[in-house]
Amino acid sequence: MKKYLVIGNPIDHSLSPQLHNYWLKKNNIKAIYNKEKLGINELKNLILKIREKKINGVNVTIPF
Repeated sequence: MKKYLVIGNPIDHSLSPQLHNYWLKKNNIKAIYNKEKLGINELKNLILKIREKKINGVNVTIPF
């Protein structure tokens, strides 16, 4: 299953997971879209996960 994220700080306000997971399910796409609160010092680890294909895509919300 593919994994996608919206990242930000703060992130609680984001409705992206609800919106994207609805369409993923409706179109029978085997993927999940989550949100994750990240600090600036955590970006390097996120980039490594993307390179290792543990995460397939990322969006950034405002503010970050």
